[in-house]
Amino acid sequence: MFDLTGKHVCYVADCGGITLEACKVLMSKNIAKLAILHSVENPQAIAQLQSIKHSTQIFFWTYDVTMAREDMKQYFDEVMVQMDYIDVLINGATLCDEQDIDATVNTNLTGMMNTCATVLPYMDKKQLGKGGMIVNVTSVVGLDPSPVFCAYSASKFGVIGFTRSLADPLYYSQNGVAVMAVCCGPTKLFVDRELTAFLSYGQSFADRLRSAPCQSTTICAKNIVKAIECGKNGQIWIADKGGLELVKLHWYWHMADQLLHYMQRPNEEKEDEND
Repeated sequence: MFDLTGKHVCYVADCGGITLEACKVLMSKNIAKLAILHSVENPQAIAQLQSIKHSTQIFFWTYDVTMAREDMKQYFDEVMVQMDYIDVLINGATLCDEQDIDATVNTNLTGMMNTCATVLPYMDKKQLGKGGMIVNVTSVVGLDPSPVFCAYSASKFGVIGFTRSLADPLYYSQNGVAVMAVCCGPTKLFVDRELTAFLSYGQSFADRLRSAPCQSTTICAKNIVKAIECGKNGQIWIADKGGLELVKLHWYWHMADQLLHYMQRPNEEKEDEND
């Protein structure tokens, strides 16, 4: 069980919808500091959160998840002055715009990866941090394909691949930073907006989705925080239909025995062999 009491949490996402509801739950867990990073400030939401727990310090920074990594580095140097350290990084920025593939991929995948790469040194127990947890909030269409939202689905598949790769024991055993993902199913506010299908053939489905029954943002947010508390390195969770389910991961490809044996040998032996 991951105890959130006294933790320093950094949430990269907007300050509404699922994010706002998740932050409400986090505030009830007696966290010490909460930083929200997004392109648009929401003072009303910040005030609402502060009223839940006055002793928790809340910070907001205007943040563009698509900025270059070198700019992110300068940005987080300033963030860390107030945060001291980060125990939990939650990546929740998302965009579904099938007509703007670059923006969709940059927001959902590239920006998330650059954020992780930038923040990890501040969490790495062998560098500037104490270890901790990275949580990538993604979608169920990152597990199974969507014939309607093709670009969005592709970017979310990338999030799952990145999460599982970064969670490999090769890293976790060294830096002490667990990495996991929570895949949200169809949720109010997201499906309420006007959505455009990748190809016109799927538009009727996208239109019907707007009135389809789906889980509330409040229930989804509660299950995201529950997954954080119950989660372990490398796990993928589904938060859908009001419930929380652990994904049974499957490996389709296994390294050939000869290659596996070579990769596990000490570097000294490989160098002697190549001389």
